[in-house]
Amino acid sequence: MKMKHYLREGKSENYQDAEAKGLLKAGAVAAALSKQLNTKIAAKELEVFATEWHHAGVFKSGEGQALRGRKVYFFSAADVAKITLEKIMANRQKVARKPAPDKRAVQGWYPRYFRMTDPVTRRTVSKSFIGIYKGTADQAPKGFVALDDAALAVAEKQLNRELKPGVPPVF
Repeated sequence: MKMKHYLREGKSENYQDAEAKGLLKAGAVAAALSKQLNTKIAAKELEVFATEWHHAGVFKSGEGQALRGRKVYFFSAADVAKITLEKIMANRQKVARKPAPDKRAVQGWYPRYFRMTDPVTRRTVSKSFIGIYKGTADQAPKGFVALDDAALAVAEKQLNRELKPGVPPVF
C-alpha cells in the first residue's frame, strides 16, 4: 500500500511516517516563526536547524538536465521552541560571510591533461602538457603556478610541450 501511495504522491515511506507523527514542514515552521518573531524568515534558512529530512519526489533541475530529488525538512514542536531570532540572525551572518572572489590579475603555467590512445596496445593514457593561463586568480585552473614576466616568456615558448612525470618544468 505504501509503495502505491509513494508512486501516486511522490513521497517516501519515511516522509509519510513523519507526516503521520505530526512533524512540521520547514515552510509551515517558517510561516509560524515569521508571525511570532515579526521578521520574514525563509524555509531555506531553517534547514540547518532541522533534525530530519525526507525525499519528496523528483523534478527536472533544468532544461535538458537530469532529475533531482527534492528534500523536505521536518521539525518537532520541541525543535521549533529551540529556534530563536538570535540563532537565525547568527546563521544569516554566517552564510553572508562568503569571502570576496580574488580578482587579481595573474599569469603563469598549469598542467593540461589529454587522454591519448596508444596505437599499438590500444590503451588510453592521460598525458600532461604545459598550458599558459592569464586571467583572474579566482578562475585559475587546478595546479596553477604564478610566474613573473621573464619566466612567462620562457614558458610560452614551451607551450603544449609534454611534461615528464616527476620532473618539474624549468622556466
